[in-house]
Amino acid sequence: MSLLRTLFPTARRLLVERSLRELDLGAAEHVLVIGAGDDPYRSLFPAAKRYVRSDITPTPAVTDLLADAHALPFARESFDCVFASEVLEHLADPERFVREAHRVLSPGGLFVLTVPFLFHRHGHPFDFRRFTEAGLRSLFAGFASVEVTPQGDRLHVLSDLVTTSFAPRPFLFPLRAGNHLLGLFPGSSTTTAPSGFRVLARR
Repeated sequence: MSLLRTLFPTARRLLVERSLRELDLGAAEHVLVIGAGDDPYRSLFPAAKRYVRSDITPTPAVTDLLADAHALPFARESFDCVFASEVLEHLADPERFVREAHRVLSPGGLFVLTVPFLFHRHGHPFDFRRFTEAGLRSLFAGFASVEVTPQGDRLHVLSDLVTTSFAPRPFLFPLRAGNHLLGLFPGSSTTTAPSGFRVLARR
């Protein structure tokens, strides 16, 4: 199935990867990754001296720490970057998580987050909610600055909704081959129907 997902990715996945590659995170030295999974993010942090990969379920030879994102086992101001890609929608109490991220970030530290908006319900192990841009800005109101960038538009959303119609059966997965081309286009910055958002919040 992993090869199938690589050859026929969702538009959402390609949008997330593209928007993360656009960032310059090379200065981050103390990094906490929440929901690391198999950790495709390490190359984003070439200067990291401390790189902690946390999750609620272990991935062999990858996971450094089993931890609940609602109660991070770290002292105040332990990291200059907290990173969470496609995690927020799976948390029962996102407000508590954001407060915890703020607590463990050093002054001026950066919280990098991606989250879906118009995307099908998915597991890991629960899927609780979707946030609008206004909702995200409200959620991160305690940070010194916040930048919310939409990812994709209706075309990306339609591709994902159609090709996941029979999930988990991969009947329409071959149609996702077109997402490799669609993923080259980030979509409109003024769209009212993005696939999701990237958030950069500075403590």
